[in-house]
Amino acid sequence: MANVKNMIAGKQSMSVFKDTRELASQVVKMVGQVLSNQTVDVNNTKDYDNGTGIIPTFLCDPVFADINNYKELLIDSGYYTEADLQ
Repeated sequence: MANVKNMIAGKQSMSVFKDTRELASQVVKMVGQVLSNQTVDVNNTKDYDNGTGIIPTFLCDPVFADINNYKELLIDSGYYTEADLQ
């Protein structure tokens, strides 16, 4: 929220937005797959090595928010309200 307020005030040009609602939805889906003994959906099988091997991962897409799209991205989607950003 502070970053968006800074964009509105002209103190910051952009920010990276990762919608935690999307992340939570994906986590619920993956947990359900584990509990149902199904194959878990992942979209990255090469970049994350914890020293024991590659860890299959699901990466949510980041979105760049700026003064031109923050209303559509953050307010219209219900993530924030106009009042939150005043």
